[in-house]
Amino acid sequence: MARQFRVTDQVFFDIENEDKPIGRIVVGLFGDLAPKAVNNFKVLATKGLKGKSYKGTSFNRIIKRFMIQGGDVVSDDGSGSISIYGEVFDDENLDTQHTNAGFVSMANKGKNTNGCQFIITVKGTPWLDGLHTVVGKVVEGQNIVHVIEHTPTDVDDRPMKRVFIANCGMLPTDPFYVSDDPYDLWGWIKASAVPLTMSFSILGFFHWMISKIDF
Repeated sequence: MARQFRVTDQVFFDIENEDKPIGRIVVGLFGDLAPKAVNNFKVLATKGLKGKSYKGTSFNRIIKRFMIQGGDVVSDDGSGSISIYGEVFDDENLDTQHTNAGFVSMANKGKNTNGCQFIITVKGTPWLDGLHTVVGKVVEGQNIVHVIEHTPTDVDDRPMKRVFIANCGMLPTDPFYVSDDPYDLWGWIKASAVPLTMSFSILGFFHWMISKIDF
């Protein structure tokens, strides 16, 4: 049975590949389920901590058919850890499952070692369940996540091209719900509202043009 998650806030990441814009990822945050982790995530996506924020940080680990990892505001190579609570902070609500693509979780080095780094899944990853704190889900730009996923990597899963967060911040948000159902029609409509509106406008224009043609 599909589960519903209340999105309390939204963070955007504008992604670039070296010096080429790729697109925007919007993450809906689950502030009710993981308030400490979400608060930490929001601070690092905005004003930052000690001059360090997600802006300018790289996706330093990419594994196809698994996940992309980034958010190391300390060293930008996957070795750093910092949070608004200290170097690390405790896990929260490990009951949330990684049932499909788009779940955003805190990366860690074991129990209660959350810091600044995060992962975004590209498929269901049940082996992460009970081990990683889920902070949210991608509500826009999962296609961009898959573009990052297919960046060439070396034998250590390090991208051979730098893919990084060129800009980030918060978006105004009235709380809403998202589903973990990959066939959630309403979620698809919400994510596609602008393109669909444009498509229908174009179709309407051509329909009007055809109606004016005498056959």
